[in-house]
Order: sequence, then C-alpha cells, then structure tokens
Amino acid sequence: MGKAQLVRVFQVVAAVLIVVLAVGLYRAKSDAAQTQAHVRELREEIEEREARLRELRAEIAQRESPANIEDLAQRQLGVVVGREAEALPEDAIDDRLPAPRAAERRP
Repeated sequence: MGKAQLVRVFQVVAAVLIVVLAVGLYRAKSDAAQTQAHVRELREEIEEREARLRELRAEIAQRESPANIEDLAQRQLGVVVGREAEALPEDAIDDRLPAPRAAERRP
C-alpha cells in the first residue's frame, strides 16, 4: 500500500469518526434537553403538591380550632359549651347527680 492510499484510508476513517462524534453529540444534547424538560415537569408537580399540602394543613388547623369545634357541637349536637358561672356548686352536685353505686363483689 502506498503512501497516498494510507492517507486516503486515514481521511475516510477520520470522516467516519467525525460523523459518529457529531451524531453522538446530537443525541447527547437531545437526551439532555428531554431530561431537563422532565426535571422541570417534576419540579412543577412538587410545587403543586406542596401548595395542596399547605392548603390541607390550613384546613386541618381551621377544623381543629376550638371555635369551630364549639360551633359544630352547638349546631349538630345541640351542646352548648358551659361557662364557669353555669357550673354546679359543690353542694348542689349531690342533689343533681345520683349517688354512687356499691361495686358488686364476685366470688
């Protein structure tokens, strides 16, 4: 093989190598762009879920508030939260409540 033929083979190999590298670079950039888009979608989904979680926590706090519980007890059960002034005095407890029963003994 002559020198001209070796140069020609080298040029063909170099051209093929350049084409392979160019295709590889294109695919790498394309994959990176797809991955970046996927990451962006995941971040948006995380933000949406965190916002929903904040909403749910606020709703839980509102539902667990003493004012809400008192309101529900009054509207749905007819129970009114007592005040200190409405509490029974100690000497009136015996009149309002039945006497304690003696515990039954079992053999």
